[in-house]
Amino acid sequence: MQFVPSERTSVMIEAALAGGKVAMRYFTAEDPLEMIEKAPRDYQLTADVETERAIAAVLAARFSDAGISGEEGTSERKGSGVGCFVIDPIDGTSNFAFRIPFFAQVVSYVEADSIVSGVVYDPVRDELFVAEKGRGAYLNGKRLPPLVTVAPERSVIGVGLPIPGQVRSVAVDRYQGALTKVIETAAVTRRLGSAALAVAYVAAGRHHACFEDGLDILDYLASALMVRECGGVVTDFHGNEQNGNGAVLASVQSLHPWLVSLFAG
Repeated sequence: MQFVPSERTSVMIEAALAGGKVAMRYFTAEDPLEMIEKAPRDYQLTADVETERAIAAVLAARFSDAGISGEEGTSERKGSGVGCFVIDPIDGTSNFAFRIPFFAQVVSYVEADSIVSGVVYDPVRDELFVAEKGRGAYLNGKRLPPLVTVAPERSVIGVGLPIPGQVRSVAVDRYQGALTKVIETAAVTRRLGSAALAVAYVAAGRHHACFEDGLDILDYLASALMVRECGGVVTDFHGNEQNGNGAVLASVQSLHPWLVSLFAG
């Protein structure tokens, strides 16, 4: 049966698609991308700002009482209602900046500090990941099946290759040790450059797990809901419920204890 999203989620989808059109207009242009280095290895593009504005405009027009929070801060508002939309206009900005075609628009809706619905849109592949709490996760309208059981040596795992200072949740040598063990054990490891898509790929069965430190909630909230709706687990590196500290470990149930043990040393 075809998924019929709620009115709110339908507007979030409309907003993400609008943002995708703006992002692709910049991405496919022949002119060089205007790039500002906010911090070492941390880029902001005109495309980021304009994409966020396009997404926020759709949300604001349809939900005048909701709060809006975006990575670029172009359309911030507290709102008078109970919920807030959280926007990452281009997740995978470094990929985008160097015209690597792997990035996404991310829109999450949060009430009482809990993710209610999430949308991740990959405009290059025209793939739309959607989840609503208690209603499952979907890819282009088709429900994603429950996640499978897999052994570590047969797994595909997405890994974070951190820049200096990014690892803060565990000691750097502990992180490096866990990363090395995963590379030595898993069937395949991948570093994709978009946390939102990497986690969504766990929900879609393209990854069996992925992990990265130093993430913001706008990077992973929507995708984490997708993984949980498919029966997976999303925690920090210690196995605790993700609380915004930046360490994200998304996994099928069978791999999770093994991965947590690697970070424990």
